[in-house]
Amino acid sequence: MASPEPTKIRNVAVVGHGGSGKTSLVESLLHSVGATTRLGKVDDGTSILDTDPEEQKRHITINMALASFTHDGTKINLIDTPGFADFAGDQHAALRVADGAIVFVDASAGIQVGTQTVWSELENAETPRVVVVGRLDRENADFDRVLEQLREAYGIRVVPLHVPVGEHQELKATIDLLHGQVLQGPKDPVADLSKEEADRVGGYRQQLVEAIVETDEDLLTRYLDGKELSYDELRDALHKAVREGRVIPVAASSAHKHVGLAALLNTVREMLPSPAEAGSLIGKSSSGDEVARKPDPSDKLSAFVFKTLADPFVGKLSYVRVYSGTLHHNAQVFDATKKETERVGQIFFLRGKEQEITEAVGAGDICAVPKLTATTTNATLCDKDAVILYDPIDFPPPSFSVAIEPSSKADLDKLATALHKLTDEDPTLHVRREDATHETILSAIGESAVEVAVHHLKNKFGVQVDMRTPRVPYRESIRGKAQAQGRYKRQTGGHGQFGDVFLEIEPQPAGSGVVYATRIVGGSVPRNFWPAVEKGVRETAERGVIAGYPLSDFKATLFDGSFHAVDSSEMSFKIAGSLALQNCVKEAQPFLLEPIMSLEVLVPEEQMGDVLADLNSRRGRVLGMEATGGGLQRIKAHVPMAETFRYATDLRSMTGGRGTFSAEVLGYEECPSHIAQKVIAAHEEQVEEQPAAAR
Repeated sequence: MASPEPTKIRNVAVVGHGGSGKTSLVESLLHSVGATTRLGKVDDGTSILDTDPEEQKRHITINMALASFTHDGTKINLIDTPGFADFAGDQHAALRVADGAIVFVDASAGIQVGTQTVWSELENAETPRVVVVGRLDRENADFDRVLEQLREAYGIRVVPLHVPVGEHQELKATIDLLHGQVLQGPKDPVADLSKEEADRVGGYRQQLVEAIVETDEDLLTRYLDGKELSYDELRDALHKAVREGRVIPVAASSAHKHVGLAALLNTVREMLPSPAEAGSLIGKSSSGDEVARKPDPSDKLSAFVFKTLADPFVGKLSYVRVYSGTLHHNAQVFDATKKETERVGQIFFLRGKEQEITEAVGAGDICAVPKLTATTTNATLCDKDAVILYDPIDFPPPSFSVAIEPSSKADLDKLATALHKLTDEDPTLHVRREDATHETILSAIGESAVEVAVHHLKNKFGVQVDMRTPRVPYRESIRGKAQAQGRYKRQTGGHGQFGDVFLEIEPQPAGSGVVYATRIVGGSVPRNFWPAVEKGVRETAERGVIAGYPLSDFKATLFDGSFHAVDSSEMSFKIAGSLALQNCVKEAQPFLLEPIMSLEVLVPEEQMGDVLADLNSRRGRVLGMEATGGGLQRIKAHVPMAETFRYATDLRSMTGGRGTFSAEVLGYEECPSHIAQKVIAAHEEQVEEQPAAAR
């Protein structure tokens, strides 16, 4: 299958609440057009779109899946997306490269949290969309109720285009309000609309026609004059209104009963925009100037990598949307992001896990390219003589973190490579090393995303890790000034070891770190041992004194000491410096500092009380609240990091999944004494359990 011209392509993201039936709808659409010979089912684990073992085990979509097929001369690229918030990164990526969207709503559940979240994103991106009210064969399904909810939530521009005939198990067809015809059966052949049905749906048709004519002055004038409007006029005006976001048509379907499928495909083909209508995409040239590329196969090549998968059979697989020019197999392209030349070998069109090899992919189309060496998600591929760089996808920030450590030495050797591949595959995963606690921290959007990532490490890359709640990166500091001696003397046959120093320490302003000075008079400590004393002080400060966390914001001054002409050495004075600092700190009123996070929480107004009470219980300081529209409130607060590790899960539970938050480290504040005592006691217990050689 070669790429058709851009006007004959539709790139459509299928979005909605998690578990609402999006994947089942796409499976049924593929089967109805003959693109698959067997109808895959999510619950049976036979879906060709949910191929990851974790997807089959959980019966949810985790990775986006491409489904390409041709319908009535138009190539349709459906992108099935995850609906659960923990895997929202792929939804963001799909919406970035799609020209339109199908918003799937479960007829028995109505508008849900995932519907509201993705609707906001579609509004911000001004993405044309069609709403599908599906699962109409279910017991509590109610098309009229869901349509009313949609119009109440999103305005009168949401209008019915197809309505069901029959309900629940008696569902047998849909009515096309624009044609005024009944569409029956799996292939939806046309039947005439009876007078009884015409009267029943008259109000629906009036809503549709009025919404259409209000977007076109000429049609509105003729409509108000009582003149007849042709189907072609209404269809063309509706297509223009949908493309501009002024009308959002609602279709009815049942994947289980195979009702409304062909009608939906016709709606996608006739109402949603092609890449040609979506217009030029703006990027930046190598000099930083803005450049526009038209969706023209004969133009210079520009393409965008929006997803990377580690496929066990093909290796690395990159999902690519071609915006201009033509991508050829066995060709050289330039990765403008990494500034490297890449060789494109084979090119596939994907239908779930099925791959169809092609020689070239034209502007507007979507494909998959295996085994690109350096290229990762967010890369722009182009011709080397016409460089262009497109903006990266704005992925949601991580809000849930765990500390991971390899289960064995063999796992340790493979961990770094596996984590690199994992973060390539899912850019919403972040890995960092926390120096203060010596832990590897894995962060993701939510708890489920972390669990899936750990399973992928084991099943895809053969690396097993243990998870635990991260330690809080406390810091130690001092309030007072103190002086103390550090004397190290060891006599073992032959040369002994001797070092003797006097240190003075005093507090410094926050952020000063460790300041070191020397005030030796008369050579009591020879100059060649001064660096060794400083090294001992700095290394001990890094390890901590009272709780095993870095000691900072103090000044240490070496002011006196003594030495032995034979037994003194650099090592002796390094140990003496370490002992002197430890003795000083104990006399200088040491205390613990804890990291404070700056939180911005976005919650529905009705849950404000619960969220504020919860923040107070976490030792949080609420700074202010403001309305953001859409029934949401933004709360700003400062909360200790120790209280935020499970906040993503708890907030989701409190708000039914509607609350979101972002957090960043603000700084350090003194830790309450009752908490500091627990931390210090835990450290002392840990030290006692260590063998003497390890201390």
